[in-house]
Amino acid sequence: MSGRIFPSAQDAENAFYEALERCDLDGMMAVWAEDEDIVCVHPAGQRLAGQAQVREVWRKMFAGGPGMKVRITQQVVIS
Repeated sequence: MSGRIFPSAQDAENAFYEALERCDLDGMMAVWAEDEDIVCVHPAGQRLAGQAQVREVWRKMFAGGPGMKVRITQQVVIS
């Protein structure tokens, strides 16, 4: 984990989708907080809590390599 601080929520979201498309596990985990209070729920998936569970599910998802393309068509920002 990098301890990376993103200047804005938009920067964090961009980093998330870039890591997702590249199947970049380190890049993906850099977007998450570095504590055990994180929670991730994938569509139709179970609740994952803590760094180890979240990292492991992303590792499994990325094992097949890049192939996913994400296109955001309607973004809403609430400030």
